[in-house]
Amino acid sequence: MTKFDPKEWQGTICGEYRLSMLLGQGRAGGVFIAENVKTHELAALKIYSPGRYAEAAQAIARERESLHHPSIVPQLASGSIRDGYFYTVQEYAAYKQVGGRNDRDCLNLEEYLNQSPGFLEEDVIADLLTQLTDALTYAHSAADLPYGGINPHGIMIVEGSGTNSGRPLVRLTDIGLPAVRTSSDPDDAYISPEEIQGTPTVQSDIFAMGAICHLMLTGAPPQGEIASLSNMRSDIAPGWEGLIFRSLSFSLAERYANYQEFLRAITHVDDIPPVVREEKNTNIWFYLSCLICVLLVLGFAFKDQLRDRFPFLEKVFPSNIIKPLPPETKKEDAPKTVKPTEAVEKEQPTNAASAKPAETKPKTDDFSDIGSLKLVSDPPKEEEKKNDDLLTTADAALSGLTKEKEEAEKAAKEAAEKIAAEKAAAEKAAKEAAEKLAAEKAAAEKAAKEEAEKLAAQKAQVEQAAKEAAKEAVDKLAAKVDEAVLRKTEEAPAEYTVKKGDSLWAIARNYKLKVEDIKKWNGMSDNNLKPGMVLKLKEPAEAPVESKAAEPETKENAPDAEASGDGTYTVQNGDTYYSLGKKFGIGAEKLKELNDGQELKAGQVIKVRE
Repeated sequence: MTKFDPKEWQGTICGEYRLSMLLGQGRAGGVFIAENVKTHELAALKIYSPGRYAEAAQAIARERESLHHPSIVPQLASGSIRDGYFYTVQEYAAYKQVGGRNDRDCLNLEEYLNQSPGFLEEDVIADLLTQLTDALTYAHSAADLPYGGINPHGIMIVEGSGTNSGRPLVRLTDIGLPAVRTSSDPDDAYISPEEIQGTPTVQSDIFAMGAICHLMLTGAPPQGEIASLSNMRSDIAPGWEGLIFRSLSFSLAERYANYQEFLRAITHVDDIPPVVREEKNTNIWFYLSCLICVLLVLGFAFKDQLRDRFPFLEKVFPSNIIKPLPPETKKEDAPKTVKPTEAVEKEQPTNAASAKPAETKPKTDDFSDIGSLKLVSDPPKEEEKKNDDLLTTADAALSGLTKEKEEAEKAAKEAAEKIAAEKAAAEKAAKEAAEKLAAEKAAAEKAAKEEAEKLAAQKAQVEQAAKEAAKEAVDKLAAKVDEAVLRKTEEAPAEYTVKKGDSLWAIARNYKLKVEDIKKWNGMSDNNLKPGMVLKLKEPAEAPVESKAAEPETKENAPDAEASGDGTYTVQNGDTYYSLGKKFGIGAEKLKELNDGQELKAGQVIKVRE
């Protein structure tokens, strides 16, 4: 089979799609980002190498295109290309294209869990597993697809919108298709034993979903013996552990039989009893069993010696040896006790002399010479030595077993202490990592806050400077206007004919008069003017002497007439720093400085002298 070389495929057109960037490759082939040459939409195009991979993909391509489910990424096209290769095209769910088919970002399940701030809540896990189970149920009921191949890299998570806003939604890819896996991303934890043997069933998917459930609950796939979930998370129902144990059972009879049973377990996880774990110490029990067996065998083999050495074993191993009675104990029926003597006499050679009654010892109750008698059941000396040797060997074996037991217990204790130390170290490292992340987050938030405050202060300074500059520019412009107007001001005529657009304020300003004086000279009660109206701009000759105080100030009498004794002046309508400076013989800037740059308003009292 020709080795798949992605460099040879970049830029190739497959149907309506042009290949661009390589996303990944494996033994089955490679997966590329492809662009539709007509619509310019992006898609994920997978090329399968000739042989069993291409044949497997081609066999179910039409079935795959018939699937339409919100949790299954649709297949857009498929076809054969050069040299026996086969390709399939799916929506590229991980690409964001505004206004196009792919309108939102999404990550595969493993990336989604890595970006989550902590463990997923169990209601979120139950929702994701329910969506996944529903998609698999639909797919296998709507099309004749092979089972297996379920793993976190083929499960995309996208944030919902509309009524599902904020809800993570499942988008299942590669369902029924041979997976293009890289050697750096093994999925062995999600492959059931029967799938490894090439005979996957619906229970193979149950196995994969149990491993995925373990991944979502703990952040890691199951490895070897399943650890106790209660030691990792105290915020979940104990039934999750039972669900995972049953889903990952190597026995098909113990595993959930179909999707419906698995879904029922998810919805009733609170009713699943917790897993009862048995304490296992196979080595210790094995040695104890061997020790008991050896003791029993040795006990029966050497019961006589053990009984002699340990009298309390008499009840366990009854004696069949006839022992003499103590000397102080005498009975009248003693002849019965001399049966052993009779047995000895029977073993001696019979002759006439020994058979005489006179030569036989009288029967008596004295058992002082009983020790010289040979008892039938007494073991020979060689047997006693052999038994002693066996006892010594048994003692040595017992001592060795005891030593091995102690070593096994010591090794088990050391292993438990090592595991506890590793667990404590892992918890400490996790805690330190969490504290470090929290500190970095707090530092980042503090830096962001300080930067925001700095920018706000700079903004305020800029706004204040702009405001002051604008005000200064307006004041300068007003001063220039005042100066221009005053330069053009002529001596007020005796009378003035009102023109269209004139106002009392403008006329008074042009001729350096006061509005009140004009109104007074013309007997006006309001400020209304009409075109053609003739106004008197000088005080009539017959005016009273005391009204001369209302005459327009001249340069000679202005300071004495208007300034009060303490060097202050009440601002009138139309007054400016420039006009008042000319009136009181002081520069406009100096006058403004004396009054802290205040804006002039009618009725305001200002300083006109230092």
